[in-house]
Amino acid sequence: MQSIKIRAVIALVLAAASVFSLPVFAADSDDPGAGDSPKTQPADRYTDKQLRQFVKAQANVQTVIKKWDSRVADADVSDKQAVRKKENKAMVKAVKASGLTPQQYNNIVQQAQQDPELTQRIQSFMTPR
Repeated sequence: MQSIKIRAVIALVLAAASVFSLPVFAADSDDPGAGDSPKTQPADRYTDKQLRQFVKAQANVQTVIKKWDSRVADADVSDKQAVRKKENKAMVKAVKASGLTPQQYNNIVQQAQQDPELTQRIQSFMTPR
């Protein structure tokens, strides 16, 4: 199983009045190319299925974060690292449950930060139909 850790929480503006956070995972250095960014991949290169999976993954990750926030905060200093590792594993599982790999999730997050068209496409899958 690919081990990853939280690198940052990045705000992605999806609408003028709303913002939601997308955790970005950094892959371990053991995986060559795991840290590669999506570079110049156009928004239309992501399929609707991938973006639906991304929206599901985002919701799953947010649920994990809410569940683990208090556990991390309440952990003794000596246990924090172990608790964060468990939280990270839960987030990886949440992303994988959506059908994406953590690297695919990362790539979409990073691309959406720079591509308003992709952000709009993601947003379109967040609204109920």
